[in-house]
Amino acid sequence: MVTIPAAVWRGGAVRRAVTIGAAFGLCVGALAWLDSGAVAAGAVVFTVVGGFYGVWMSRRMARYWPSDQLSGADRVAVVRAVRRGEPVAGRLSDAAAAYAAGLTAAAEEGRRWRWLLGVVLVVAAVTALWDAALGSWGNAVASAVYLAALLVEVFWWPGRRARLLSNAQRAAAG
Repeated sequence: MVTIPAAVWRGGAVRRAVTIGAAFGLCVGALAWLDSGAVAAGAVVFTVVGGFYGVWMSRRMARYWPSDQLSGADRVAVVRAVRRGEPVAGRLSDAAAAYAAGLTAAAEEGRRWRWLLGVVLVVAAVTALWDAALGSWGNAVASAVYLAALLVEVFWWPGRRARLLSNAQRAAAG
């Protein structure tokens, strides 16, 4: 939920699942295609992983912020304002406070698993070196992209997440 941009909130649960699943599935499907060299493998990963991730994330988003009573435009306005740290007045102020609380709860739950990133980063670095030395160019590119994404997650994302949570607290305060 913390990584989901405001525009995704415009649609209902099904549209959110399809949007998130398609975006994530496209990324991992492309990596699977590069790594295996088989378009069919990429298509299967796109469909299966994208489908499961989209449904899981949409359900998770609804658990942290049940916003079905708001219109799509109102959800987007609330999410944008809270993520920017802007106060939300009027009829949407309760929704903004609820979204800020959900955002904070989702981030706290994610912190439990943060230690695992170090392990995955080491494995990804070793795999990237292995693939660069002994694998095909597709293996090397896929491993390098995966490693770069993990480096972003480990070094850039914590600061960005802290700013988002600070903004959410500021917006919820008024």
